[in-house]
Amino acid sequence: MRRLRFMITTSCALALAACVQGTSTDEPFVDEVGQALVNPASVLGFESIADWTASGAVKSASADHSEGTSALALRNFNFVELQSVPLTTVSGVTSTIAFDLKPPVSPGFGNAQLVVNIPSQGVHSVWLGQVNLAGLPAGTYSPISFSLPASVVSALSNTYSDLTFKIVLNVPQTTTDYLVDNLRFVGGAPAGHSKVELRVSSADDRLVLYVNGLQRRMFHSADPSIGQRIDVSDWFGSGDNDLRIQTLNTEGPTSYGVEVWVDNQRVVNATCPATLCNGQEVRQGIVADRTFSVDTPNRPALQPVTVTATSSQPGKVYVNDVYTGRATPTTLSLPPGNYTIGVGLGTQSPPYDYTGSYREQSVTVGASPMTVDVTANPPLGIQEDTRIGILPIRRSINYRASLGGADPSNVGVLSEGDIERLLTQARATSARWLEPLSYGLAKWTVDVLPTVEDVPIYEPNHDGWDTGRFQSENPTAHLLSDYDMIVLYIPQHRADGSLVHDESNLAWAWDDRYLAIPTTYTGEGIGVPNAGLLHEVIHNYEGYNRNVLRSYNGIHGLHGSSNHGYYDGSNGEHNFVYFYRHFLRGQVAEFEAMRPDQDWPSIGATSGSLYLGVFPVLRHGFNVR
Repeated sequence: MRRLRFMITTSCALALAACVQGTSTDEPFVDEVGQALVNPASVLGFESIADWTASGAVKSASADHSEGTSALALRNFNFVELQSVPLTTVSGVTSTIAFDLKPPVSPGFGNAQLVVNIPSQGVHSVWLGQVNLAGLPAGTYSPISFSLPASVVSALSNTYSDLTFKIVLNVPQTTTDYLVDNLRFVGGAPAGHSKVELRVSSADDRLVLYVNGLQRRMFHSADPSIGQRIDVSDWFGSGDNDLRIQTLNTEGPTSYGVEVWVDNQRVVNATCPATLCNGQEVRQGIVADRTFSVDTPNRPALQPVTVTATSSQPGKVYVNDVYTGRATPTTLSLPPGNYTIGVGLGTQSPPYDYTGSYREQSVTVGASPMTVDVTANPPLGIQEDTRIGILPIRRSINYRASLGGADPSNVGVLSEGDIERLLTQARATSARWLEPLSYGLAKWTVDVLPTVEDVPIYEPNHDGWDTGRFQSENPTAHLLSDYDMIVLYIPQHRADGSLVHDESNLAWAWDDRYLAIPTTYTGEGIGVPNAGLLHEVIHNYEGYNRNVLRSYNGIHGLHGSSNHGYYDGSNGEHNFVYFYRHFLRGQVAEFEAMRPDQDWPSIGATSGSLYLGVFPVLRHGFNVR
């Protein structure tokens, strides 16, 4: 049998402020929550006697029910008409409808009738017939079934808000209770699961949706799903679900629009107010954070999924490649469905001794609790092997402040020792930092390309290298077919080892494929990990994360360490490696209160909702070639 399925309203429909949670903003939010005339699931389940009028009988609630928590009891009558309050669109319509009836004694005669009324659809008090009740078993619920005409089935399949049912009982006079419960469609698909649908009309720049604390999807402004009504039923479990909406901005104006339907009835309509989305510049970060309660009693029950790790230290827990903020052992509450659960394990002994491994398990959550020891699986191993080609440039023509431009006599000369130093530092950075900090998912394969001997690189402005001129005189595009990234290695020392005048200390990355490193960035010595090189390569990873995966890198991205509470030397780790470790693992927390022009207090282990970083790039590949 199949229960009727209906629009389920949010619990905050009458008082919006009660359902909007999270850190408030300075702007009023124009959120609209759909409200049926009543909760249809309650009406058809006879959960409240206020939802039915009884003409000719005394009504009361009974805990003796065939479904739900209550039934409707009727006494002191021989003829009664039960009339429902108006209902909105139902789903799961079939050609048979039934309710359950429990008589106190087996009636010697009598009948039951059912009438359906949908005036907006041209259905005017259609009588569905009568069922003989003589001899109905006493003290037990029996189904009372009626056939629906094709015209009524068609009308019930449309959209409306004026559906009513009338149940008529004609039995011998009784002073004890007849019980009525569970009006439902019979046949068709298996027992009714509510359908939940979502439409995002705007997501500038990013819109993140969570259900019951689990990040489900991040939309971007050019997402092909924008404007489409998509089925998200498997995000929701039985009962009240928290739907959290976060709007993220990187620059310029912002906007968002989210609608949610349950069984074809809109229950959430959240839009960006004109005071915020007025076409004007909006700060970076989380600019809106709202939570709604969406009630879906006709979904499968949430199940406890306990994630454990056989390890000397707790593991960080991921679901579908997103860090949850939890560590093992922990119990997640998940609706039935397919998930990929990951656990990252690592140790740190700064500055250079780190370990890291990542394990995954695909799980199917069904109708019962489960325990998952992900560490029973072997580590994934390297998933992203970034090929890096170091392009040594023998000579640089450097800026001279006294001339206000490039000085042909202010020449840097790259030595073979310089080249060896950067090569060994790059390989050490991969082995001692990148690999363990990425949970063993990523490494670099580093080669040295032939040195450019006859084309210098010019610095017409201080820290303003003319890479365009260099690449036009010495084309590099062909190298990108063999390498994921090219490093322009620029000398800042003369042939005698002294620094050039007004030396540059700038390293930078561009086009998600190139980076430039001056010799002033390689002073740590042979075979020592290089934090500056790691930083610039991560810049290209975050560019891929933003431009290809269309994800969000947080306030100021890789330069937003202090905005998120990370500083030089934090946690006793070299340079900003504490920040890089969390950024590579997708574990940097961002909160609505963080601001692009403010430093956040020094942060340690923390939990939040939105976690940032380039973990998906390392897990699934920097696929640029």
